[in-house]
Amino acid sequence: MTSGLHLDFHYDISCPFAYIASLRLPALQRRHPTLTINYRPVLLGALYRATSAAHGAAGSASDVFNPTKRTVASAAFVRTLLRLGVEYKQPPKHPQKTTRALRLLYCVEGLERVALTGSLYRAYWVDGLDLSDSEMLRSLVRECQGLDPKTRERVLGLLETGGFEAVEQRKKLEATTALALQRGAFGVPVFWVHEEERMYWGQDRLQFVDKALFTLERGQGNLTPTLEGVVPRFVAPQSREIPDGEEVKLEFWYDFSSPWAFLGWTQLARLQRIFGQRLKIEMKPFLLGILFREIGAPNLPLAAESEAKRKYIQLDHSDWCRWWNDVNKQNGRPDKNIDFHWADVFPIRTPAVLRTVLVEPRLVDALFRACWERNKNIASDDVLHSVIAEAGHNAEDIMAKANSLEIRQDLRLRTKEAKDTGICGVPSYRVFRRKIGSGNEEWKLANGIIWGQDETAVVEDLISGWDGESIVCESSGDVRPRKDSAKL
Repeated sequence: MTSGLHLDFHYDISCPFAYIASLRLPALQRRHPTLTINYRPVLLGALYRATSAAHGAAGSASDVFNPTKRTVASAAFVRTLLRLGVEYKQPPKHPQKTTRALRLLYCVEGLERVALTGSLYRAYWVDGLDLSDSEMLRSLVRECQGLDPKTRERVLGLLETGGFEAVEQRKKLEATTALALQRGAFGVPVFWVHEEERMYWGQDRLQFVDKALFTLERGQGNLTPTLEGVVPRFVAPQSREIPDGEEVKLEFWYDFSSPWAFLGWTQLARLQRIFGQRLKIEMKPFLLGILFREIGAPNLPLAAESEAKRKYIQLDHSDWCRWWNDVNKQNGRPDKNIDFHWADVFPIRTPAVLRTVLVEPRLVDALFRACWERNKNIASDDVLHSVIAEAGHNAEDIMAKANSLEIRQDLRLRTKEAKDTGICGVPSYRVFRRKIGSGNEEWKLANGIIWGQDETAVVEDLISGWDGESIVCESSGDVRPRKDSAKL
C-alpha cells in the first residue's frame, strides 16, 4: 500500500444507497487529502444469500417491510435525495441483475474504475437503462469520459468477445465479495478503514468514517475536526435557531423498551438548550409491542435480522453513544455523559412503566436511565417502586394511580394514536410550526414522520426552518450548506 490512509468502498450498482454514497465520497476525499479510496464492487445478492438476509423474491430488502414501515422509509429516502441534491429517477425495472456490469468494472482499475462506476450508476439510477444488455454496456464505455482512449478500446474489445466475463473478472468479483463477507458485510454500501481494521455500513454513517480517519490522522499530529463536518445541514451547527416570529413543537414518540429511543431521548436536552423556550417538546409514550403487532412488524425486530446484521447493529449503537458523548465533549460537556448498558433482561416489559410516566411525567429521566444505564429490571414492581422512590416521588401513590382504568385506557388510546399517525418504530419525531401570538391557531406540520435517532440532524434542520423540500447540499457531494437555501 501507499503511505497515508486507505478506505475500501464495497458496492453494487443495484443499491441506491451505494449510489448516494458514491456521490458523497469526493467530499470525504477533500477532507482527507492523503486518503486512498479503493472502489471494490461486490455481489449484493451473494451477500444476502450468505448471511440469510431478509429480502423479497425480487432481491430488494425493502420488499419485506410492512406497509407502515415501507411508507416511512420511502419518505425518508426521498428526503435524503433532497437533502443531498442527488439526481434520481426510479428505474422502470428494479432490481436489475448487475453481475455483468460488476465484472466489467474489474476490467479497469483506479480512477478509471471510479469513472466507469459513475457512468453505470447514472445509467441505472438516473437514465433507467438496462445494464444487463451488452450493447448498452458498450455504449456506456464509449461515452465514459474518464477512460483513457487505449483503455476504452481494450474494454470495448472485451465486450465484443465476451472477454469481460472471463475467469479473471469472475474470480476478482467473487473474491472481493468473499472478502466483504469476511469483514462482516451483510449489505452495501460498506466502508472498510484499513488502518482501523473496521467496517462501517450505510451512506448515512459516513460521519463515523470521517471521525475514524481524523482520529487516525490526529495520531500524526493533526487537529481535532468539527465532528459534524460531513453531516448534511440546512444551516451550520453554530447557526441553528428557530426563525424569527415562530415557535416550534417537537413530538417525541417513544417506549422505554428501545435502546434507540433512549439515545434519542438523551439529545432532547441538547435541542432544548440550542433552540430555547420557543421550542416546545411534547413527549408521546406508547406501547411499542402493541404497535408492532398491529402493523405486522416482528415483536423483536433485531431478532428477525441476520446474525451478521445483529452484530453490526449493536456495534452501531456503541458508535452512536461515542458520537454523542464526543459531541457533548466538543460543546464543553454541558450534558451528562451517556453511560449505556445493554439490559440483561430483554425485551423489557414496559406497560406498567409507561403508565407511571403518564401519572408523573417528570419520571422520564429516572426511568430511561434505570433501563439503559443502571441495568434495572423495571418490569419488576419492586424495582419500579424503588426507582420512583429514589427519584423523590411517592411510589405507592403513583403506582396505584398507574393501575387505574383511566390511565390504562389513556395508554391504549396513545398506542392507537401512534398507529393512526403512521408511526413504525421508535424514536419517531414530528415537527410543527406556528407564528408566535397566534393564539389557538393550529400547529402546521413541517414535514412527515422522522424515524430514528440517527435522523436528529433532519429534526434540527426542520426546527431551524427547513421546509422539507429544498435541496440542502450541493449535488457535487460537497456537504456545505447551499447559499441560496440556507442561513449561513
